[in-house]
Amino acid sequence: MKKIFSLVILLAALSGIAWYLMQQNKASEKGYVTADRSFSIKNMDEVQKIVIKHTKLQPVIFTRKGKNWILNDKYDVDQDVFVNIEAVLERITLGYIPSKNATPHILKSIKENGIQVDIYTDEDKPSKMFFIGSDTPDGSGTYMVMSGSSQPYVMQLPGLQGGLRSRFEQPAYNYRDKTLFKFKPEDIKSIKVVYTKDNLSSFEITNGNTPTIQPLIAQPTIGKGAAHENNLKFYIQQFERMGTEGIVNSVPEQDSLLAQQPNTILTITTKNGTEHLYKFYSYDHIINEEEDPVTQKEIFGINRQYIYTESDNTLYTAQMRVIRRIFLAYQDFFGQALM
Repeated sequence: MKKIFSLVILLAALSGIAWYLMQQNKASEKGYVTADRSFSIKNMDEVQKIVIKHTKLQPVIFTRKGKNWILNDKYDVDQDVFVNIEAVLERITLGYIPSKNATPHILKSIKENGIQVDIYTDEDKPSKMFFIGSDTPDGSGTYMVMSGSSQPYVMQLPGLQGGLRSRFEQPAYNYRDKTLFKFKPEDIKSIKVVYTKDNLSSFEITNGNTPTIQPLIAQPTIGKGAAHENNLKFYIQQFERMGTEGIVNSVPEQDSLLAQQPNTILTITTKNGTEHLYKFYSYDHIINEEEDPVTQKEIFGINRQYIYTESDNTLYTAQMRVIRRIFLAYQDFFGQALM
């Protein structure tokens, strides 16, 4: 009787173990994470830093600053681009496990050209580290492997048809905020606009309790009365936020472009004494070999500009329909309201 009872207990224990192993296998098939599949982040609010290292690109470091992120300890991050990284870290799931025959090739490829991603929840050491390989041949997912593991996985983002590698394989400037101006009006001390071939239209605005404007060349027929105060305030407000199309530091024509005379030079001086210098060049003149604009009116009518910011050695492009309202002439501030 005791032997039968012991046998029953043993069979029950073996059945329990078998059931547990079956459940684990089912979980694996459904994509539930285990130690070497835990690529996702449960709470992005706890992440303080993300470091992306690539064999062919400079490292990219995102550091949290309140609710925002800073790129490489210097630039504001373009949230419209960074959200693509956040989506992967928060929602990534297991697609399938590659075959054993494919595993050595996948690991070799990751070793030679993988992207390392380090996640920090504090400043001491990464709380998570993984490597991103190539996208699968059919584009259904991306090979990834956790640090210290020899088992790669094909990871996917629910609702996305395609690979994930490109979200992490970007030059640093692609992650930068593309905003050209971001000044609070009360922080601006002065704005100087020089049309390099049209001095009669050039001017400087001083932003005091009551803003004032002065021409760079005296004009007896203009400005006998005071400039419209609301016009000056309206103009200063344009620099609170104004965007661009993007950063184009890698264009081959940059050196020859910067060797030319800009059509407009804009200097914004803030009340802490910092000068921000912007140089504008006609895009159509450089790319389409059209006539270089000379007068303020000609500049006002072009389609697109290159903008070089001296403070951070960056070249942008911007459509004039977005930035046109900053290209006013001295005489425009007199007479009717601009709003």
